[in-house]
Amino acid sequence: GARLPLAGETQGGRSYRVAALNLRLDTPVPIAFRQGWHDVEVSDDALVEWQWSLKDGTLTFANPRQDAEFFLQVDQPVALATAQRVEVRLGSEVVDSFALAPAAPSQIRRVRFTAAQFGEAETVTVVVSVDRTFVPARMPELRNADTRELGARVFRAFLRPS
Repeated sequence: GARLPLAGETQGGRSYRVAALNLRLDTPVPIAFRQGWHDVEVSDDALVEWQWSLKDGTLTFANPRQDAEFFLQVDQPVALATAQRVEVRLGSEVVDSFALAPAAPSQIRRVRFTAAQFGEAETVTVVVSVDRTFVPARMPELRNADTRELGARVFRAFLRPS
């Protein structure tokens, strides 16, 4: 019934240091939805939330002053006649452009930015633009009384410094 002694740095009270971990929380830079967004909506079970854009939706974040990856999870759940064209702009530069297929699963767009693209300003502005919007109430097939002008549905937007 006797305990055997362990080799290693003793911590007292029969405890020994066997390893050291350095945990680093890789926290993304918070992004604020500014102009051009409707209020946050949530699913019936409150597990998923999103915001609809207008034609142009502005996102801002603190300048990380280093290279970073921008992530945007977006979809178009409405069965529009054709895909929307979406542009992601940093200032006047188009950094990503893609077709947003109607009624398709959400997609995650990844855009790499360099510190030089962010410039020296304290705040960085990214604009998400769609080529056309729609109003659900004007689409009889939707049977929806929503009179808002809608662009794309965005679930998440975040920036992860490299």
